[in-house]
Amino acid sequence: MPSTSNSLRDALSSERGLGSSSESLAAIRAEARRERLLDMERRMRRYRAACFAILGLALASASTEVGWLWLAPLAAGFCGFAVADRFMRTSRRPGLWVAGAWGLLPLLLAGAVIASGGPASPALMWFALPAVTLGVRFEPWGMVLGTGYLLTVFLVSTVAIDPAGAAAHSQTLVAAAALILSTVILSGALVESDRAHRRSSTLDPLTGLFNRNALEQRLAELDGQPSSEKDGLSHALLLCDLDHFKRVNDKLGHAIGDTVLQEVAYTMRAVLRAGDSIYRIGGEEILVVLPGATEKDAVGIAERLRQAVRKRRPAGVEVTISIGAAVSGSPKVNTDDLVARADVALYSAKEGGRDQVFVAN
Repeated sequence: MPSTSNSLRDALSSERGLGSSSESLAAIRAEARRERLLDMERRMRRYRAACFAILGLALASASTEVGWLWLAPLAAGFCGFAVADRFMRTSRRPGLWVAGAWGLLPLLLAGAVIASGGPASPALMWFALPAVTLGVRFEPWGMVLGTGYLLTVFLVSTVAIDPAGAAAHSQTLVAAAALILSTVILSGALVESDRAHRRSSTLDPLTGLFNRNALEQRLAELDGQPSSEKDGLSHALLLCDLDHFKRVNDKLGHAIGDTVLQEVAYTMRAVLRAGDSIYRIGGEEILVVLPGATEKDAVGIAERLRQAVRKRRPAGVEVTISIGAAVSGSPKVNTDDLVARADVALYSAKEGGRDQVFVAN
């Protein structure tokens, strides 16, 4: 079978106008993550402002003892989030803006702690504020890094600047550190519960296939699993796209287009093996996960799918599909790599004339 490369993917990206209005699967996954992050930031905005107000009032009540130097870092933190909110909406990588604003907050809190007494500061417990939002904003590995960063800043602003004071207030510092860790753990559990509930709606209402939420869950399960074709542990993805489907909608109407999609979905499900899973990820784009499949298995199944759809003539319409296949290498499954290679292979199948199977090596 032909092979492809990343440079070919870039070259073919300009050819999406060849009758396909779908997005690349890799872009769909990235956009889904971006949308979730933006949605969460929008929901958090007013609550974050309320927290800043409460923090300011609490410190203001102790201003006769700790002074007003804490006001500058607090205001800077609020402005930092406002700037991040403004630019993240148009950025293709809003996570960088969010991470930057979040990373600034512990530093500003540290400034307020140092200005208001260090180990004896009444603001110590407010290090739990950025801890609350770790699970909301970041994946598990990001939570681990963020927790380490938060504890480091906390210790520098207390123990490092005033070891004697830290020793005198050791119980307070231990309590604050325990609060930070407990907040991260509990907020992470709540966020995971929320994500699980969001994933519970997993079916596409038109075709009855699994949807993108279900696909994200399945890919997460596969990611990092051992992969060896020799031991029967390889996995394959088939990225399928109906050829010239836009013409069907334009000439025959969306009702006929929906019927075509429904019959194609039924046909493809009937061809697959037990254990294979199939997902509608775009308008006319469908992805099939083939657990335990070798390259030979993937090509055979893809050819059966292609021929079955061609013979079906759903709603009396002649329909063909192009299929890009990718098989996991060793030693572990990398789903980002798999979907990117399947996407490249699909581009190549389209470029090669459609109604064919192309495998990315």
